[in-house]
Amino acid sequence: MKKVVIGTAGHIDHGKTALIKALTGIDCDRLKEEKERGITIELGFAYYRFGDDMLVGIVDVPGHERFVKHMVAGAWGIDMVLFVVAADESIMPQTREHMDICELLGVKRGIVAITKKDLVDNEMIELVTEEVNALTKGRFLEGAPIIPVSSVTGENIDTLKGLIRAKANEIEERSKGGIFRLPVDRVFTIRGFGTIVTGTCISGGVRTGEEVEIYPSGKRVRVRAVQAYHEEVREAGAGERVALNLQGVEKQEIERGAIIGRPGTLLLTSRIDATLTYLKLPLKPIRSHRILRFHVATTQAEARLVLLDRQALEPGEEAFVQFSFSEPIVVLPDDRYILRGSYAIQTIGGGTVLDIAPRRHKRGSEDLRRASHLLRQGTFREKVEYHVEKGGYRGVTGGYLAVLLGVGQEAIEGTVAGLVAEERLKAVGKTLIRGERFLAYKELLGKLLSEFHAKNPLKIGISREELRTRLPEVDQQVFQAALEEAVREGTAEVEKDRVRQRSGAQEPDASIERLEEQILGILNARGLTPPTGTELAGELGTREGNLRDMFEKLVYEGKVVKIKGDMYVSGTRIDDLKRTVKDHLSRKKEMSPSDFKEVLGLSRKYMIPLLEYLDEIKLTIRRGDKRVLRAGPDKEPP
Repeated sequence: MKKVVIGTAGHIDHGKTALIKALTGIDCDRLKEEKERGITIELGFAYYRFGDDMLVGIVDVPGHERFVKHMVAGAWGIDMVLFVVAADESIMPQTREHMDICELLGVKRGIVAITKKDLVDNEMIELVTEEVNALTKGRFLEGAPIIPVSSVTGENIDTLKGLIRAKANEIEERSKGGIFRLPVDRVFTIRGFGTIVTGTCISGGVRTGEEVEIYPSGKRVRVRAVQAYHEEVREAGAGERVALNLQGVEKQEIERGAIIGRPGTLLLTSRIDATLTYLKLPLKPIRSHRILRFHVATTQAEARLVLLDRQALEPGEEAFVQFSFSEPIVVLPDDRYILRGSYAIQTIGGGTVLDIAPRRHKRGSEDLRRASHLLRQGTFREKVEYHVEKGGYRGVTGGYLAVLLGVGQEAIEGTVAGLVAEERLKAVGKTLIRGERFLAYKELLGKLLSEFHAKNPLKIGISREELRTRLPEVDQQVFQAALEEAVREGTAEVEKDRVRQRSGAQEPDASIERLEEQILGILNARGLTPPTGTELAGELGTREGNLRDMFEKLVYEGKVVKIKGDMYVSGTRIDDLKRTVKDHLSRKKEMSPSDFKEVLGLSRKYMIPLLEYLDEIKLTIRRGDKRVLRAGPDKEPP
């Protein structure tokens, strides 16, 4: 069954609600105040079945200027409009404003119904028809059917139904794919069921039993039941009037303007880029930083306007603009919005959302001109690259990219795969980064290593963590991928926790080589009774800091062994020590400290650290006050 949503529009008391009742038999004025005052205050809903193959949902909107925000909420997302003009009053202020709103919201199809035909003669009908033609000339309703009807006598109601069906047949049904969104326009409770929300499903679909999120509050709830047009269904989707029975939330926790979506699929934003059409009305030029009322879907928010490509916007002009919001809202690219004055109750313009996570633009810059052109006229592929580029070195995840583009993740997979194959994008885990940006990150990594070695010639390398924190912030996987590629390309080496330039990449330093020879010469000469760091620095006439760096390098290269504190012994002498101890224990089976002292001729100052070192490297093991060989006599110790 094809499902279409239409909305009414027109001035107050022009007979919109009465016309819907004549068409469907449903009275959309449900509130006591609406019955008493005879005007529509809240949104009303009805539907009509055309046989078994078409169901038309109808949204009845208020006509009074005080309730234009409700009108916008109802008109947002409709497939066509039933535009109402009363025969006894013709064109009125809200007739014009509602026409502007429908046009700004991108409504493409409609029918004009001249109501209250029973109150006037044919001459008046002809006059009103002429005025309607003048109003619609050059606008989206130009050439639309115009039909005079009477909701009292029923005259031409069946003809209007036929026109509605014919127009509805021209409408392409909304895709059930994409990101699920249900802007909430009503919240109420039913005893025994709990909280109910209703709205027109804009995209995607929802099923009974699944978890959804209420934006912007972030509360997650379970869908207990789904209804479409008062019938319980297992699933409802785009283009349908939907009611959801939500489990785990109270009525007061949800307001009109909330968006129901799947968890983590929508983005709260405090700033957007957009187009803005300033209506051609007798208004003053509009300038930056003006506070305005921003209406999108069922949401109304306070917004500060920033003109990006000019100083002032004249009535009738269109511009590339940025809005900042006092409270975060939920929107997607290509959403249509309405702009109204913050004080004067008047629609002044509207436009299309382009970017829901924009940069701060610099007026007059080439980047601004490029963004304006690309966001308005760029291909899907170009927009994919643009949003990934905005992520800089950090890139973006595939899920976040899909939200920025306003589509389901499956819709970007082919384009992303093609860009990755061309090396225009780099995929690292879940992260996407521009290919050239990843190369630049690797170059920064190499440059940082080079600078580190230049400033610290005695150090063997930099720790992974220090290297990562000195580079631009990225996901851990991006850093690891860049480092691994640098190693494969031969520009870096990694051993244990240290990263350094590939051996031979640095020019040998004669002074460092000379210092190394001097240190090794002294340590080899002193054997197992080496000088302290302070003593050695004094003997060599160098700073202790340089000596520590050199010791670290020599230990890393295996030329020197750190025993304890600043006690360093030549690697050659340690090898001799291990052979001596192993030989002794192979013959004697055990060795006491006095044996150790006798064999090696060491004082306690050197003996104790060396014994502990031998235990630490698992050559020996302590039993009481004696040592025995940990490994068998025929095994080489670790």
